[in-house]
Amino acid sequence: MQHQIASYLFQHKTCPLPGLGTLSVLYSGAQADFTNKTIASPKSFIGFSETETDATGLLNYLAATSGGSIYEVSEALDHFCDNLRNEMTKQPDVQLESVGSFFVDASGKINFKPEELPPVFTQPVFAERVIHPDAEHQILVGDKETTNTVMTELLAPRSAIKDRWWIWAIVLALVGIAAIVFYFTAYNGTTAFGNAINYIHS
Repeated sequence: MQHQIASYLFQHKTCPLPGLGTLSVLYSGAQADFTNKTIASPKSFIGFSETETDATGLLNYLAATSGGSIYEVSEALDHFCDNLRNEMTKQPDVQLESVGSFFVDASGKINFKPEELPPVFTQPVFAERVIHPDAEHQILVGDKETTNTVMTELLAPRSAIKDRWWIWAIVLALVGIAAIVFYFTAYNGTTAFGNAINYIHS
């Protein structure tokens, strides 16, 4: 029964144990180590939850592999799980072949310690970080997703817009002075209204 349970677990990634809970194959993510230029491969491990799940798939598998009826394999599975629970009260831990071991803590809670996969199967790979300054990629800023291009533009120092009104004031003043100089030069120092003023007085 232990061999069949392990086989079903590794094929279907989950295995119900009636009266105990559920075993599941879980995965940890790959870990990047930029200092040593390596990436540790994702690791699989077996987790246990006391939440019970439907055992129909397992019963069909046990019936198909053993040649027994659903009723027979159901009785055998219940007996196996009951025996497993009883053994936990008598021994520090109870081994489930190729899967791990069960034990009961001081509060009476069932705990599970999975068997570790040999390190030879999870060797890290060499990975040198390459930075492409012109490549656009997605980045997460706070809770919003944006791109490195947008953030570069937002964080780039803005050149202060200089107020150049005084230049135009100087230009207009020079134009005015030039017009006055031209005006007095053209009339030899007399005003254009001189004759009109003299005419009025005469």
